[in-house]
Order: sequence, then structure tokens, then C-alpha cells
Amino acid sequence: MNRKSVIQEYYILAVNEKGYMPSMRADESNAGLVAAGVMDLVLNEVVTIEKKKITVVKEIPGELGHIASLYAYLKEKPRTIDKLMNDYMFSTGKRLKELTTEIGESLLSVHAVTEEKGGLFGNKIVYIPEPGSKERLVEVLRSAVLKEGRITPHDMALLCILKETKNLNQYFSKSEGADLKTRLKELKKDPQSKQLAEMVNYVEDMTAIIMCCVMTSIN
Repeated sequence: MNRKSVIQEYYILAVNEKGYMPSMRADESNAGLVAAGVMDLVLNEVVTIEKKKITVVKEIPGELGHIASLYAYLKEKPRTIDKLMNDYMFSTGKRLKELTTEIGESLLSVHAVTEEKGGLFGNKIVYIPEPGSKERLVEVLRSAVLKEGRITPHDMALLCILKETKNLNQYFSKSEGADLKTRLKELKKDPQSKQLAEMVNYVEDMTAIIMCCVMTSIN
């Protein structure tokens, strides 16, 4: 399978058959999209995260052109994870919309989604994943979890974000989810898996802030 970026693959698995984030957890899922974009930048050593502050340290590579708007935002000045999530989730919505459009267009160009009209008045463009794209990606992730081999940092970031935003259970059985949970615990204790453990910690930090922001918006 021709793999894509973390944010592209997260989008494919998170949105529903109508091209929307799940209605019962839309805020968490949209925030997960932002987190996935940051993880792509971390994995490509474009940014560093220290004391929950994100700093750009080099130019974005061409293959990550579909998160150019996120990169431009972070390049303006170092941002805390808290500030990032608040600016993307609770400002005008412009930043999140721009990021979502970039992802949708990039997936459309490789035929992983179809473009449709949606929304209440049918005037909103939505990007609907091809069923085959979801199925192939799920099989790859299931294999990564259940086999004895090492999980890549890419897959670890994707699995963690899906898990923390509650978008993983629909694809994994209860026992498979338990296997993943066990592997995450093992990674944190394994000195040979420093980069993977960092992925887990980054995502957990981000999702803790996501949950805090979501609860604040509800109250």
C-alpha cells in the first residue's frame, strides 16, 4: 500500500461516509486532525516540542505541502500546544477550514477521496474517502498492532491519535484494542523505543489539552 502522511491517513479513517467528522465527537476529532499535522512535522524534524512548546527548526519538505497553512502558522513564532489548539478550535474556524481543505484536495489528487456537495444547503464541499482506502489502511494498522515486529513512529502517532479521539474502536475489536494498550505500556518502559515513547507522550499531551478545551467550550 502506498502510505500517506499521518494527517491524510487520520482524515481517511476519522471522517464518516458523508465526509464529516463524527457528530458526537466532532471537536475532539477536528483537534486530532491538527495534532496529526503536528506529528507529521515532528516526524520530518521540521519542528521540535520542548516543554509543550512547538518551534519550527527547518523548512517544510514538498511532500508536506498539504499542511502548508499549519506550518506557516507555527513559523510565525513558537507556540504552546494550548495556544495552537485554541487558535484552531475556538477562533473563527478559518484556520481549521483551510487545513481541512488542503487535506481534502491532496487526497482528491491521488483519488483517495471523492468531492461532493454537502451541508444544510448543499453548498459546502466535502471530501468522502473511498471505501477501499479505509479498508486497506485498517488492515495495515491491524497488522502493525498484532504482529511481533516493531511499530513505526508513523503508525504509532496515527494509532495514538485515533485512540485518544475515540476513532479507533470502530476498526478494532475489544481484544485488539487491549493488545494496543499493552504495547503502548511496554513502549514507555523500553529504552530502545525512545522515539516511539516520545510519540505517545506528544499525543497524550495534546489530547489532554484537547479534552480540556472541549470541556471548556461545553461549559
